[in-house]
Amino acid sequence: MIASFRRSERAVSTVEFALVVPLLFLLLVGILDLARGVSAYVVVSNASREGAQYAMLRPTAAPSAIASNVRARSAPLDATQLTVTATYYDGATFQPWPSAGIPASSPLPISVPIRVEVTYPWSAVSFLIGQFIGGATGTTTFTSNSIVDTRR
Repeated sequence: MIASFRRSERAVSTVEFALVVPLLFLLLVGILDLARGVSAYVVVSNASREGAQYAMLRPTAAPSAIASNVRARSAPLDATQLTVTATYYDGATFQPWPSAGIPASSPLPISVPIRVEVTYPWSAVSFLIGQFIGGATGTTTFTSNSIVDTRR
């Protein structure tokens, strides 16, 4: 009698294990996917700051040089997916970064605000995290702007 009771306890434990393990696995995948998203957001933010610092220190740099510096700072992400936009403030509005850098005739001779915007499309691996962060498509675009002043 006791032996059959122990066998039935083992069977119950096996069934409970079979029911709980998939849920724990889904929870683990969701946590890892969320961590991937947070990591991508942090990398995009830091790449934007690095690009703004590069443009601040080199106001005559070409836009491609700023973009390549940003892509070099986005190590775990797919650098080909990054979109980098550099602009400078001309006194009225932000203008696209010229190929020769900020013009010497900039209306603000003391300091010129520059902005570097970095965007990256990210998609979740797990369905639940994709629905939570990305909505119906499961994808979202992380965007970061950094504005600094430079002297020209």
